[in-house]
Amino acid sequence: MKAWKPALAAVLAAMIAFFVPLPYFISYPGDATSTEQLIDVKGATKEPGDLMMLTIAQRRATPYFLVESLFLPFADRSSVSDYLYDGESDTQYEKRQKLYMEEAQHNATIEGYELAGKKATVDFKGIYVSGIIPDGPADGKLKAGDQITTVGDKAITSLSSFMKTISSKKAGTKVKLTYLRNKKQRQTNITVSQLTKGSERVGLGIYEPLPISSVKTDPEVDFNVKDVGGPSAGMMFTLEIYDQLTKGDLAKGYKIAGTGTIEEGGKVGPIGGAWQKVVAADEADAEIMFVPAGENYKEAKPSIQKIETSMKLVPIKTVEDALDYLETLPAK
Repeated sequence: MKAWKPALAAVLAAMIAFFVPLPYFISYPGDATSTEQLIDVKGATKEPGDLMMLTIAQRRATPYFLVESLFLPFADRSSVSDYLYDGESDTQYEKRQKLYMEEAQHNATIEGYELAGKKATVDFKGIYVSGIIPDGPADGKLKAGDQITTVGDKAITSLSSFMKTISSKKAGTKVKLTYLRNKKQRQTNITVSQLTKGSERVGLGIYEPLPISSVKTDPEVDFNVKDVGGPSAGMMFTLEIYDQLTKGDLAKGYKIAGTGTIEEGGKVGPIGGAWQKVVAADEADAEIMFVPAGENYKEAKPSIQKIETSMKLVPIKTVEDALDYLETLPAK
């Protein structure tokens, strides 16, 4: 055998180990980032206390990283099918995560301004199609990435109104949709059908429709969030916006981390990776961590014990729960 062949084989083996993608995602504890660095309310004064959003890091598995993850105590492995919808590409998945983040920012702005007695105006632009259920009513008519703007001849004004309009139809009813694809306007007719056999619920056969909108405020608020997707920072964004709109230091001089989606009415929704985010919060020297009550709180508690941290884990159901907690917190 020529001398170069073993070297070539070694190079090929290394390339396979490090670069050939496998049908798994690996997640790890991510970072704790000060929301003060990410959000600017015009004219606001920023205070000494620190509110922090938490992330998990995620990558597509390769043979090397899959084996490596088996020896990392806070790594997790999941099938790609747990994340991607049928027919959804990695690029479309990233787009969906970006829209989750945009929705979190919009919801946080609306809730934060409302809590502070300020006005936020929503400019609704349409519904993003995350994916199409195979063999469903929309299969062959819509594609992931389409933006639905009207149902019949009426413009869509909110996600809830869209869902209500579709669900009010009887199975077998045709609906005309106007939508954008690659910035070009198109129309199609889709027959609404039952979502499952024996169910009275009807739909178009779309995976998780997402709202596309913009929010106008006075004073203006700017987000500087890059390379982070998903909705789980919504609750902490809300606290930061409220903090900048009101007098005083909401964090009372403490380093406070947290996670949780923000929903209409200030409800805090569940997130993924709560047990991993405990590690990210502790590594950033957080003294308090807010986490959605219920399953996320139960999931996070063992991590507190495992890393033997003195950080206090606080379960919340609403953003008002977090505000009430911080109001009674003695200043440092």
